[in-house]
Amino acid sequence: MKKKILILQTGGTIGMMASQNSQGALKPMLKGQDFLKIVPELSKMAKVSTLLIDNIDSANVTPRHWIKWLGELKKKYKDFDGFVVTHGTDSMVYTCSAFSFALENISKPIVFTGSQRPLGLIRSDGPMNLINSVETAIRGPLGVTLCFGNKLLRGVRATKLSATDYVAFESFNEAPLATMGVDYESHWVDEKNKSRQPQWKSVFNEKVFCFKIFPGISGEILLSTIRAKSCEGIVLEAYGSGNVPNLDSSVLAMIKEARKLSKPVVIASQCPHGRVSLEKYECGIEALNNGAISGGDMTREACVVKLMHGLGRGLRDRNLKQYFLKNICQERSY
Repeated sequence: MKKKILILQTGGTIGMMASQNSQGALKPMLKGQDFLKIVPELSKMAKVSTLLIDNIDSANVTPRHWIKWLGELKKKYKDFDGFVVTHGTDSMVYTCSAFSFALENISKPIVFTGSQRPLGLIRSDGPMNLINSVETAIRGPLGVTLCFGNKLLRGVRATKLSATDYVAFESFNEAPLATMGVDYESHWVDEKNKSRQPQWKSVFNEKVFCFKIFPGISGEILLSTIRAKSCEGIVLEAYGSGNVPNLDSSVLAMIKEARKLSKPVVIASQCPHGRVSLEKYECGIEALNNGAISGGDMTREACVVKLMHGLGRGLRDRNLKQYFLKNICQERSY
């Protein structure tokens, strides 16, 4: 018996066409039913239904969209065996992370995909991405994944790598869960408990800022940001294994001020490979001793979303730190 798969459409290049009113610029126009017409193979693979939730450029995505989309997924969750979410590539990994943290104990496949070239154009990567994603929604793994460019990645571990290549995403600190060539080669371990009940925790605090440390970064800007009422937490993309400058007060002064204000500062690394290890160098130890939280080997996108989610759940101080250091959905190894 064919499995029931729902394609949730949120927008992105995969559903775009050239707009006559915008000098030929790409604009979201296709609907889910158009996907089934352009890629008829999908209906041969499963009982595929479509649901148009939004049709927006992913540059416009906000946490309010995540909450809306999670709500729509919850309504349909019991009716389908798996889900494919079509999404723009620009902010896809942020949405993957949001779904990963919000859906604890998920017992069905939720596969994100999109395309670098619109579905209706010659040489579009959309048809194959959709075919691979529906196959993944049929066979697993459970949880939130990202299927793109013949690779299946854990959603919360992925980072956008290229704006033009068809292999647009990479998972630097975890191997792909599957690769799709002539054969579909899976590398994941099947979950034994497929009857578990998901917990829907669709809450996010948008008052989070992310800064990349660079030589000469302004301490005044950092201090004014952490003191602002509109800021409740910061992610710092530090050098290497989490190092911040300590010969001036630009960054450490902000971290100390954040501690006084009970506002978390998470340290991520600017390097895609490797992990944050604050105890390795003096520059990292000073940040650690003043309350900074290590992002381990998490992506910066996952760090931002996890901080949003933790604050959204009302976690503060010690509870927030414990939550951040805990491995919730395979987002960190350290």
